[in-house]
This record gives sequence, structure tokens and C-alpha cells, in this order.
Amino acid sequence: MNLRLFMETEYIKIKQAIDDIDVIDFLKQSDKLYLVSFISQFPLPIAIFDRNARFLGVNQKFSDIYESDALYLFDKLLNTFSSVVHAQFEEALHAFDQHQDYAEQVFYVKGKFYLSYFKPMRDQSNNVEMIMLVCSDVTRLKRRENVLLFNNKKMHDHLYLDFVTGLQNKMAFDHYVSELFQKKNRENCSFLKIDLDDFKRFNQLHSYTNGDEVLSQLGAILSETIAHTEAKIFRLNSASFVVVITDLTDWAVITLAERLKFTIADQQIIFGKADEFLTASIGIYHLNQSDNIINLDVVQRLDEAVRRAKVQGKNELYVLKDQ
Repeated sequence: MNLRLFMETEYIKIKQAIDDIDVIDFLKQSDKLYLVSFISQFPLPIAIFDRNARFLGVNQKFSDIYESDALYLFDKLLNTFSSVVHAQFEEALHAFDQHQDYAEQVFYVKGKFYLSYFKPMRDQSNNVEMIMLVCSDVTRLKRRENVLLFNNKKMHDHLYLDFVTGLQNKMAFDHYVSELFQKKNRENCSFLKIDLDDFKRFNQLHSYTNGDEVLSQLGAILSETIAHTEAKIFRLNSASFVVVITDLTDWAVITLAERLKFTIADQQIIFGKADEFLTASIGIYHLNQSDNIINLDVVQRLDEAVRRAKVQGKNELYVLKDQ
């Protein structure tokens, strides 16, 4: 059973316990001492407040949440014990003044999660006189939910993150492009493929372990370079990164590409000889709002742009334009 379904079940139980109008009328007509005695019989933590969030009645099960005593809580203000539940009380009171019949929340205290159910008690003019709060311990289900969320995150990381660089991977890029194409109001979008020059030979000279260290270093540096922009970065394959950015002019995109290219060269990662450093060629492809995207293969166009950049030599740029 998931947490949402469990909570809905708990709400039903609570409603069945306190939603009977005869019970509400009985509580409103009882004096405070009898009120305390009556609610002590409830199997769930329960408290009753006036509009100022002052305890009018509370059973020991509720007091145990705060490791206190029911008699001690009597006539005290709720915010003395919990600013979180007091904030929930204020939200509930506002909802009741808007003619809602109940309000629910979840709060955490002393290592446990509790489901809170607020119910108004109204006078003959339908004004809220008192508010009843009933709680249910949902710690087990909440922890189970947290485990599921953690496992989902691990699965997401396994599918969409590159373990060498920590960047989003090819699958994440494909997913991003697919969602981009489905947008009705698509922005102008520019793709920059950064392809390390002769990186296969670099791995052969320095080992794949050193190659992974370089990729991790470059991934962090490239991410830092675009950190103050709206760009996204992906590691596409062994020697390639893709940067995607929207709504930049062609000239601004070229400027960004030049900055990324020089950022890599400035690391002075020794290639083979002492005066030979690792560089990258960058292919650029612009996708405009008006472009027909049916059967469009962005990766294929980026590969072509990079190929033409490398024809010009190492450490070069090329902007591919559709004919």
C-alpha cells in the first residue's frame, strides 16, 4: 500500500470516529473537565482547541507525542509546543472560515511522522467555535515511501547519469530532445557538440584510467563555464559532450563555443609531447521554432558539424546549416 492510499484509509477511519454530528454536539455542550475525560477514551491522539489555538482538551496519546502530560497541556497555547502544527492549525482555521469541512497535513516530531486531521466545531451561525485535531502515526509508511524515493533516484541515476563525469548521459540527452520536440511553443535552440581531438590516441598513450580522470576534470570545468547561463550539458559518448542552450543569437552561441574551446585548451593537458596539449573541435547546429522536426536527427547533424570542424584542423568550430 502506498502512502497516499494509506493516508486516505486513515482519513476514512478518523472521519468515522469523529464526523458524527451527535458527537460534535456532545463535545460542544460538555464542560472542560468532562471533555478531557471523554476524549481520553479515544484510541488515537486527539486535542481540541479554541480559535486562538489554546488547548481546551487533550488526551494522553496526543501528549505522548511531545513527551508531556495531558493535564499540563490543558489551557496552554499550541505554538508553545509546536510551531509546525500551529502553522497547520492556522491554515486549517483559514480553510474553515472559507467553509471547508476539514483539513489534513503531515508533520514530523521526535523521529516520527504523523497524519493530522483538523475538524471544525461550529455554532448555530456556522462560525467556528472550536477545532478538533486527530493524529495517526504514519512513520512506517513514510519511511517506506522514502526508501522507494531513494531507490527511484538510484534507478534514475543509473539510467540518466554518466558515472565518469557525473553529467547527464546520452539517454538523458535523447529524452531531453524528445521532450523538446513535443513542445508546442518551442524556443530557438542551439546544440554544441564538443569532441576531444584524437582522444582515442590519448587513451592509448596515457591509459583509459587517466582518460577517465581527464573526462571527469573537463566535465567539471565545462559545467563551471556554463554555470551562470541557461545551458544544459550532457556527456554524449567517450570523447564528446553536448551543450544545449535556448534563445541565444548565432553570434552569442559562437562566442560561447569559443569560450568552451579555449577553456579546454587552457587546461594544458599534455597529449604526447611536452608542447602538445589536448584540444577539442566543436560542431554547432541551430534548431529554430519554424524548423520542421519530423525525422530530424540532431545527433546526426552534430556529428556532421564536428566532422567538418575536424576537416579544418584541430581546435576548430563549424556551424552546420540546413540546406
